[in-house]
Amino acid sequence: MTKSTLRKLTVISILEGISLVILLFVAMPLKYIGGYKIATLIVGSAHGILWLAFLYVLNEARIKNLLNRTDVIKFFILSVVPFGFIPMKKSISSR
Repeated sequence: MTKSTLRKLTVISILEGISLVILLFVAMPLKYIGGYKIATLIVGSAHGILWLAFLYVLNEARIKNLLNRTDVIKFFILSVVPFGFIPMKKSISSR
């Protein structure tokens, strides 16, 4: 059970992190430089759903005592930083 929750956290953090990078470095330039407002609508919606899923799994890991409070705060901060999913994956994998 513990490994599956940490595996879910790893996978969802990677997906959420990649969606953030795509949103910031692809969709937003398309919107503001290219005038394609639909880009941020689509990618932003997908990113929002993935971020909520990440928060759900992060909370699930906290409830199961797989992560301490410091790790939860660190992972939360890393989830809003571009490429923060890389150190997060390394940290989760070391458990």
